Amino acid sequence: MAWLVWTVLGLVVGVCLAVGWRYDRDARRRGATPHTGAAMGADARGRKLETLRRSSQQVMGGATPRSQDAHAQTWRRPTR
Repeated sequence: MAWLVWTVLGLVVGVCLAVGWRYDRDARRRGATPHTGAAMGADARGRKLETLRRSSQQVMGGATPRSQDAHAQTWRRPTR
């Protein structure tokens, strides 16, 4: 009975590895580059800081045209 559990577990892990390899291969064909966890965290922190900077500019600068542009840009999707 234990061999059946380990066989099923091994098959599930094997299928997950195969699917992940396939998606990674397709993404790299489209030009994606691999990122480490540290790089993804740094990108996320940068986006959060940029959003904070833009929203605080709205509060600190008053309703000037430049601050209104910054406020509008805050909620737009970041460009990549």
